[in-house]
Amino acid sequence: MEVRNLVMKKNVEFLKALADETRLKILQFLGDKEMCQCDIIPAMDKSQSTISQHLQILTNAGVLEYRKEGQRSLYKLKDERIRKIIELVSSISSDSLLEISKLAKSIGR
Repeated sequence: MEVRNLVMKKNVEFLKALADETRLKILQFLGDKEMCQCDIIPAMDKSQSTISQHLQILTNAGVLEYRKEGQRSLYKLKDERIRKIIELVSSISSDSLLEISKLAKSIGR
């Protein structure tokens, strides 16, 4: 497979991993910290198996790093730029919502 196609495929996998509300909440919860899965699960208000699946998707896509420490499974962002991507998307979304709100107000007058 051509390098360009491999990069595109990896980009799609990466963006799909981010395109889920629960996974974004996990990333926000982690912030810049390394955390145990046992701390992530109660904060997400989802079952252990559901959170495990989401963590595996994020890890497989290269969003999170994973390591074992005894019985504990620890996760952290693989790259600081990921948080910047999420912040950028949030900023764009906020701007878009503000624009829609202004448009709705101008139509309502």
